[in-house]
Amino acid sequence: MAEKTLLATTFLTVLVVAPYWVMDPINLPKMALVGCLSFLSVGLILPLLSQTLFRARRVLFLIIALWVLDLFLIHLFSGRGFELSLYGISGRNTGVLTYLAFALILFSSSVVSDETFLGKFQKMFMILGLTLTSYGLIQHLGYEPFPYISAYENSVIGTFGNPNFQSAFLGIVGSFLFVTLLDGRLGKGWRIFSVSLLFFVVAGIRLTNSWQGFFNLAAGVGVAIVLILYKLNQKRIANLMLMLGLILFTLVALAMLNLGPLSTVIAKSTLVARRVYWEAASNILVQNPIFGVGLDGFGDWFRRGRTVTAAEVNGNLIADSAHSVPLDIASGGGFPLLLLYLALIGLTLFSIIKVTRDSEKNSYLFISLSAAWISYQAQSFISINQIGIGVIGWILMGLIIGYAYPTIRSFNGQGRTSKSDSKSTNKSSIKLYVPGLISLSIGALIYLPPYVAASKFYEGLKTSDARVINSNAYLTPLDLRRMMVAADILERNKFFKESIEITKAANKAFPDSFDTWGLLAQLTLATDSDKLQSQKEQLRLDPNLKP
Repeated sequence: MAEKTLLATTFLTVLVVAPYWVMDPINLPKMALVGCLSFLSVGLILPLLSQTLFRARRVLFLIIALWVLDLFLIHLFSGRGFELSLYGISGRNTGVLTYLAFALILFSSSVVSDETFLGKFQKMFMILGLTLTSYGLIQHLGYEPFPYISAYENSVIGTFGNPNFQSAFLGIVGSFLFVTLLDGRLGKGWRIFSVSLLFFVVAGIRLTNSWQGFFNLAAGVGVAIVLILYKLNQKRIANLMLMLGLILFTLVALAMLNLGPLSTVIAKSTLVARRVYWEAASNILVQNPIFGVGLDGFGDWFRRGRTVTAAEVNGNLIADSAHSVPLDIASGGGFPLLLLYLALIGLTLFSIIKVTRDSEKNSYLFISLSAAWISYQAQSFISINQIGIGVIGWILMGLIIGYAYPTIRSFNGQGRTSKSDSKSTNKSSIKLYVPGLISLSIGALIYLPPYVAASKFYEGLKTSDARVINSNAYLTPLDLRRMMVAADILERNKFFKESIEITKAANKAFPDSFDTWGLLAQLTLATDSDKLQSQKEQLRLDPNLKP
């Protein structure tokens, strides 16, 4: 049951959207789903843990425990508002609870990871790739079934809301498929399917008109080739390829920072913007080294983190993410959380090396997971942590680390039972479901409230009733975007008193929102005192703002 839950968590989190029920049809439902299912998976797995298995993964479990503890401390001491800290900002939802869910998925996947489960994951991931590639083609042809209003010129957004994310996802799938073609243990039908799907995926990346997919596909394939060469005992060629790969990686990394011989080749406008975001995130980290500014807090601090030069030259650049997962984690959680994240990356790399040296455990299936994870990492260093892609990265990390060590099946005789004890096994299975149901209930209580409130607010908008809209703006947990939408609607419909009351409540609940303070000064009933306070607060939030 735990294995099926993990497979469902990956599959459904990537695919779930809610275009008819909430204003944010992409990220909010993904957060609610991944949170509930991550708690369920842990509840199902905890009763299976043995002392021996725990010791085999003690380093990983220690890092996860410290990660969860640090998330709790960040929530308490970063100065981030309660709701924003827990659930993140609308349109991202990568707050404390999302990173907690990722950690639980990492824990669960590391426990069940073995050759049997990896085979199931392999087929599920291929089907997932086919589903998203097909959906992207449908979008490209103009047959989008959902009423999305996209801010992007390209309509191929998949279930991620952004063509860059669709491109990156397909790059990860392509890296996985490249190695799968060599997996002789797959049946002939699956291998033909893999070949066809790989071409389909590459075409799908092209349809997004985004370079990210080709970037992380190249990274994943490059690492795959090196690992395959090691598996074939071609160590000299593998070492040479690895050295060339590291040199190329260094040159590309320098070019992205506008340094080195490739800087003129890789000189896209999107990279110019990213360099501004990365610089601001680094400054925010230095200013808030211990607890950061709270997860998903980059947007509120961006204006305070950017340099004077960046404000003068690129004054119109505004972002709610550092466009780099490590830098988002660093600016949001400080050096301790960044070090824990790097420790997880380091442990994953160590596990890849460990398995590569073990000829009995090393397989093309494991190499495909490693290639896909490297592909994810390449994308994560230059892009935003979208929940649908993030869940893939974290479950791959758990599978890789867990595969390097003994699993539950190793200690339980491959999980098989004789007929004589089948009745007792059935009884124990029922007992296993109780912790799962309890943990699922806890997860639902924690993760569903923002989705329920958002759904109720969306239904209220459809009524066009000012009283309902006004009342629903205060639904808990409070949401900044919801309150601003309500205030704007009421203001435009001449409910001036209600509009200014909501705006002032929003400013009290979310004092670091630059846009909400700006809205206050524009309202009909705003007094001179309100406008003066608005200007003062905006100057606090943007020291480079000219009064």
